[in-house]
Amino acid sequence: MHLKRIAMPRSWPLPKKERTFIVKGRGPHPSKMSLPLLVVLRDIIKEAKTRKEVKKILSEGLVLIDNRVIKDEKFNVGLFDRIYIKKLEKAFTVHLTKKGKLKIQEISKEKVHKKPCKVAGKKILKKNKVQINLHDGRNLIIKEKDIRVGGSIILDLKTNKATDYLKLDKGSLVLVIGGKHTGDNGKISDIDDKVSVVIGEKIFKISKENVFVIDKGELK
Repeated sequence: MHLKRIAMPRSWPLPKKERTFIVKGRGPHPSKMSLPLLVVLRDIIKEAKTRKEVKKILSEGLVLIDNRVIKDEKFNVGLFDRIYIKKLEKAFTVHLTKKGKLKIQEISKEKVHKKPCKVAGKKILKKNKVQINLHDGRNLIIKEKDIRVGGSIILDLKTNKATDYLKLDKGSLVLVIGGKHTGDNGKISDIDDKVSVVIGEKIFKISKENVFVIDKGELK
């Protein structure tokens, strides 16, 4: 299935009038926070010139997303997903610019197995087990009951286990992922119904759904 370029999400870093149609992605990520793998490989990284070439690369198992071989060119690659291209021996991730545009950013191969994930939901299961639901559609059973909705974990993609927890708390560093400040980095100064975030020299009230905790240290 395709959609008209004029109707594609504003976050997609592509010209709207270059062609009439563009591929419509599918997967757990919302379209405004993800890009179809075809678009990533052909239009942004430019590892292929045509859709046929992209399909060939994928059919050979040369592209891994979050440590899994993906062969579907319509697969949605979302925020902070880890992309590894065997042919290039290079790793990439999806990030946001300060103008709210998605960008494909190269990262070191050492980072390709570690991924920040926002905790979008939490459930207590039978036998007192805890399940957390992550922003990328993934569900995890965890032992750490102090992990709360709104915070983030660092996920080891090899073991599928959380290696660190980043609280939604005063002093935490966040990426704004929704609203007019999308793409800005800031530091939490206070939390009530909304999150007070210091961006530059000003403080803005932002909904908890629109912040993604990315670090617990000092803003660089």
